[in-house]
Amino acid sequence: MNTKATVPPAAPEAQESYIVSEGKKRGSTRDVRDEAAFDKYYTVLRVHGGDAILTDNWHTNEVLNHARNNFEGVTFAMRTLEAWGGMVENDHRAYYTAGGRIWVMDLEPSEGKKKRLPGTGNVGKK
Repeated sequence: MNTKATVPPAAPEAQESYIVSEGKKRGSTRDVRDEAAFDKYYTVLRVHGGDAILTDNWHTNEVLNHARNNFEGVTFAMRTLEAWGGMVENDHRAYYTAGGRIWVMDLEPSEGKKKRLPGTGNVGKK
């Protein structure tokens, strides 16, 4: 008779990074906070400059349009939003760094993934 005791499996470690599966940085890893939940969803209602005075030039307009086209109206898991560069401050505000500046995202908590809000995205495109 064999009396060896079985060793219980070790608890899984918390996820410290997120593997990017889309875009230019495919396959790279980005750090995410432990608080960034994979089961908490937010819809990005608006991307804007906050209280900053925006310079009306090609670079600023391109970066703002890019952020709007890729985020506005889309529902993201908190972990995904942070892996893409956003930093969720609370249930109604996040920050995103692009083009050398910080953009503000107005958020709305969501029960889960849903279709993109109508009338958002493709800003300035025909």
